[in-house]
Amino acid sequence: MHNETMTYVNAFEHSAETDFLDLVDDTHAAVVEVGSVWRLLIVDDEPDVHRATTFALNGLSIFGRTLEFLHAYSAEQATAILRKERDIAVVLLDVVMEREDAGLALVKVIRQDLKLTDLRIILRTGQPGYAPEIETIHAFDINDYKTKSELTRAKLYATITAALRTYDQIRALDDLAFYDNLSRLPNRNRFINLIDERLSLGQYGDVVIAILDIDDFSEVNDALGHQQGDRLLRAVAERLTSSLGETTVVARIGSDAFGLMGPSSSVDPLSLLELFRLPFLVQDDSMMVTATLGLVSLTDTKEAGRDAIKDANIALKRAKKNRRGSFVTYTLDMGTEIRERVRLLQGLRSAVDTNRLFVVYQPQVQLHTGKVVGMEALLRWRNDDGSYVPPDRFIPLAEASGLIIALGDWVLRMACHELVRLQAMGMASLRVSVNVSQLQFRHPDFVEKLTLAIADTGIEAANLELEITESVAMEDPDFMLERFSVIKAIGVTIAIDDFGTGYSSLSHLRQLPIDRLKIDRAFVNELSSDILSGPIAAMVIELGRNLNMTVIAEGIETENQAEILRKMGCHEGQGYFYATPMAPPELKEWLLARHAIP
Repeated sequence: MHNETMTYVNAFEHSAETDFLDLVDDTHAAVVEVGSVWRLLIVDDEPDVHRATTFALNGLSIFGRTLEFLHAYSAEQATAILRKERDIAVVLLDVVMEREDAGLALVKVIRQDLKLTDLRIILRTGQPGYAPEIETIHAFDINDYKTKSELTRAKLYATITAALRTYDQIRALDDLAFYDNLSRLPNRNRFINLIDERLSLGQYGDVVIAILDIDDFSEVNDALGHQQGDRLLRAVAERLTSSLGETTVVARIGSDAFGLMGPSSSVDPLSLLELFRLPFLVQDDSMMVTATLGLVSLTDTKEAGRDAIKDANIALKRAKKNRRGSFVTYTLDMGTEIRERVRLLQGLRSAVDTNRLFVVYQPQVQLHTGKVVGMEALLRWRNDDGSYVPPDRFIPLAEASGLIIALGDWVLRMACHELVRLQAMGMASLRVSVNVSQLQFRHPDFVEKLTLAIADTGIEAANLELEITESVAMEDPDFMLERFSVIKAIGVTIAIDDFGTGYSSLSHLRQLPIDRLKIDRAFVNELSSDILSGPIAAMVIELGRNLNMTVIAEGIETENQAEILRKMGCHEGQGYFYATPMAPPELKEWLLARHAIP
């Protein structure tokens, strides 16, 4: 091919430039896909220019590809072709056509209206006086500007070659920036751009955006390896694209998440989930996986592509929380809820900085004697206007944001300091209970911080009790047994909070060094004078006694409930029947009134 090309060029025009033509072609031919074509659009109002250009370039190969020519004889025709045709690499554009500025006006249409940023533009003119300003060449990314008399066959070839090289490099960069290397689908960036394009044209119509997430994909990678996981992703991508057709955009926007955009008839959640009823053939394996979907109508998200993905992701998280293998469609109420959570989180951070969080204490008593034996430390949030934010609203938010670790450490120290003050008044045997969240309890530094709090405040470890919810205590048995044992070795006691609301393994429960079981308030509320055997409360009390644990009931609000619990054999209790949670000054007054302080 090298010799054939050289012979052809020399036969056409003997010039030093022919060596350059041969060199350019030879150095790139090996690395470019052979058999495809470069598409060139010739825009000129003179038919002779079209014939001469085609004749000069016809039959040549550049970087292993032949040339395909499209023709327009006015800026208007060129615009129509560019709107319709794809993958046009270079435009050879006459500056002066039906108007003196027709060519430059077309350049603006190409770059600004059609947004064809990778297309290369070579301006040609037979009238040198109409050259564009340097600023125009720079602003509109014009590849080259030549007078028609300059463009001999060799120079035309060299100019086209340089433009194609630039076009190929831009497309390669675009490929990296906007397409997923594994699936060859558009990536997240490209998906956002496609949504933005649809929004900019006002084409909301019946368009739906969806995020499809493969359930438990990390387990596939862990069990079968990343290579098999990649093959599964390709199989899912192929099924989605083949099933949804050209009306729907399919993109890979995350490691195991696909973005979809199309009409509601195509992006239909029930139909999409049905695609996962059959197994995926991955090499020699038949793999069954499920998917969860979050959807949003484009009419509900008119701001930007990122907002559409954000809203679909909100719906996806809701679907995962409800049940995997299902779907949720975004509603405006969900957005309001998220904004409220963000506002509340900002308020929580501000409350931490401005000392609007404080600790209150609810006394715990022996049911048979009424003696005060302990107190539970509880975190409260008071606004500047005197209103309170309920703990069931801000505690989950603190856990989700990670603030709970610092807050938990602070509450622990505050509780220890208060216990020291009360013990100094003569309540030497009083204990204080502190709730510990899952994140705080599992933090690598938790035991060290616990030890430091005890040492710094000078309390007896035996007078400090940590409350762990049943759901946290029952997960990861080996870790929990190890951590509980370390805490018990320090001398701190442990209580299981909200007992009866989870699914405890009795064999696991027997192994853990637990001191107390706390009956959840929901089961205390079920007690009445007519029912002396509140089933769950009675079961928890019996279980605790058999395991030599102290049982404490929370949420006691009436004498009836207290009496029933006493008859059941419950050891301790707390609730509004005895006292509300109180700040330290009120707690001291309450204790003095009950003669609890000597």
